[in-house]
Amino acid sequence: MKIIALSCTQKRLPSLTDALLEAAVTGVVQEVSDARIQRIRLIDHRIAMCEGEDTCLDPEVGRCTLDDDFEQVVKLAEGAQAMLLAMPVYAGNVPAVLKIFQERLKSFMNAGQRPFGNLLVGTIVHSRTMLTEPALGSLFPWYLRLRNRNVASACFTQNEHQDLARTAAVDLCVAVGRQVGMTLDVSRSPAADRTALPVVQAPVRPRCGGSAGSSA
Repeated sequence: MKIIALSCTQKRLPSLTDALLEAAVTGVVQEVSDARIQRIRLIDHRIAMCEGEDTCLDPEVGRCTLDDDFEQVVKLAEGAQAMLLAMPVYAGNVPAVLKIFQERLKSFMNAGQRPFGNLLVGTIVHSRTMLTEPALGSLFPWYLRLRNRNVASACFTQNEHQDLARTAAVDLCVAVGRQVGMTLDVSRSPAADRTALPVVQAPVRPRCGGSAGSSA
C-alpha cells in the first residue's frame, strides 16, 4: 500500500517539519504492514509559479506547459491511497512552496483522476507562536477539491519550547500516522479485534433556573 509523506517546509534538511513527519510515518507503518512510503520534499524540486494562462484547462492541451519538475512530482504520487502532510506556518498561512504546488495542480481540474486526490490524509501543522489552526483550515478547500478525506490532524505551537522534536508533539504525530493507518486497515478488513474505548457520559446537571435536586 502506497502512502505519500509530503514535506512542505522551505528549509533544507534537517528540519522540524521532517522530524514530525517521520514520526507520523512511524505510526502508519505500525498499522499497515505492507506500507510503501513515498517521501516528497517539495523544496527539493524545481516547481515554478503558475503563470495564470489557463492553457492547461484547454482539452487540446490537457497539461501544464511549464518546463520544470512538476510532472515528476505528480508521477511520484501515482497509486497512493493515503497522504501524510506536514507543514510549518511562516506568515499565518500555508508556506509558499505548497501554495505554488496547489495552484499548479489546477492543470488537472478537468481530469477524471486528480493527482494527490481521493486520499485519506493525516495533517501536521506547526509554528513558532500561533495561527496553526487557521493555516490548517486553509487546507480543507484544497482537500475538498481533490476529494481527499482528512482523518487526523495535529497542530503544535513552539512558544517557549526550544525543540518540539523533544516534546510530546512527536507522540501525537505518531498517533496521527496510526489513525491514518487504522483507517486504511479498516477499509480493507473489519477491525473486530480492536478494543473499543468506553464512552464517557457527563453527569446529569440541573437545567438553568431549576433547583439542584430537580431532573431534566
